[in-house]
Amino acid sequence: MLSTTRTIDQRLLRRRCLACGYDGALLRNGLAPRCARCGCDLGRRPARSYVEMEGIEGIAHPRSRQRDPNVEVQLVHRWVAFMFLVMFGLVIVIYLSAAAFSV
Repeated sequence: MLSTTRTIDQRLLRRRCLACGYDGALLRNGLAPRCARCGCDLGRRPARSYVEMEGIEGIAHPRSRQRDPNVEVQLVHRWVAFMFLVMFGLVIVIYLSAAAFSV
């Protein structure tokens, strides 16, 4: 679809950081691990051009995106901690309401 257009503004093809909009030379080749301006992790959220964001042109990722196995472990730990705090809070509420009604 991009090949059928007669003229295209080069600003539409320039890759930008999705967090701050930086479009410097470090982002153009796709090898920078972080944004030079805001420090955004470009491995998790790669810089893309407006054309790529709109789906007009396919996205070619320069690096293969591999899932970090520690992310799932951290997620499980967060859920266990959350459930522990919820249960602890529920026990405190029950204990305080029982003490309030017994008086």
